[in-house]
Amino acid sequence: MLRIDGLSVKARNGTLLLDGASLAVGSGHIIGLTGASGSGKTTLLKSIAGILDKSCAVIKGNIFVDNKDISKLDTRERRELCGKTIGFIPQNPMTAFDPRVKIGTQMRETLCIRLGISKSDADDLSTEKLTTFNLKDCNRILRSYPGQLSGGMLQRIAVALMLALRPKYILADEPTSALDEDNREILTRILKKQKKETGILFISHDVEALSVLCENVFVMEHGKITETGTTEKLLSAPEQKWTSAFAAAHKKMEERSFIWTEYKLNA
Repeated sequence: MLRIDGLSVKARNGTLLLDGASLAVGSGHIIGLTGASGSGKTTLLKSIAGILDKSCAVIKGNIFVDNKDISKLDTRERRELCGKTIGFIPQNPMTAFDPRVKIGTQMRETLCIRLGISKSDADDLSTEKLTTFNLKDCNRILRSYPGQLSGGMLQRIAVALMLALRPKYILADEPTSALDEDNREILTRILKKQKKETGILFISHDVEALSVLCENVFVMEHGKITETGTTEKLLSAPEQKWTSAFAAAHKKMEERSFIWTEYKLNA
């Protein structure tokens, strides 16, 4: 189990970015996390992954992975957890890749180092995972630099690489944000299947994805967990200010979608 107990993070300027946040993700489960931009969601994920900015520091709390407190490990030991134990899907896919190195080279090197496989096997695995994500022009993609590909393609490549490593826990930061409807559906279907062998912490404002994937959703405001429940409960009976606004915005979106659908049918 991945467990965060009373985690607090402070920026160098004294701003409290996380304030006693606690949640747990067990193997075989997908837990959602939502909240306003700047509420601390990405800070929480970066704290778990051990990639906090140098201007921030954990000042209190613990991070447990299978009952081992990884918050006490040094930088090298934390780095060893990346990939096979903890997989991270960043919100901005450009940050997942070195812009100076071709995609194929980066995927091959990562898989060879983390999985201990040959270059040939790494290339085969790369192609297999890219195809799974509807990226069929694999040869062109693998020969491309990150800047030559769209944000949506890079997002899918990042997820494909992460899943190839088969981590025990996945930290997903808005993984559907750069995807169109068809590819969002592919990703949610794959993550739903993936939960059979992993635990997933899924950060998103995507109500449909949260509803389909997550058994329980935590709401974060100003660095604190303020509310939790199923997506349906949070939308139908919100208790906190941000959740109420989130539910109202979703209702308006549904109403606009319904009106537009009726218009097209009657046009």
